[in-house]
Amino acid sequence: MDDSNQHLKHLIKQTDIAFKALMRDPSSLSLNEQYDRAKLELDSYTASLKHSLIQRNQQQRHR
Repeated sequence: MDDSNQHLKHLIKQTDIAFKALMRDPSSLSLNEQYDRAKLELDSYTASLKHSLIQRNQQQRHR
């Protein structure tokens, strides 16, 4: 779980950095794209974690 937490922290940090840069220049197309990519990565990773936790919970119920 430590690797998972480290990766999650990294994605959150990258998303935060991209968001702050975008707030300084909201009309920048490249900054909008960077933020969208960072947010998509974070959203995808958290959805994957959620799916894994649900599967693990279901497996434990069936034991």
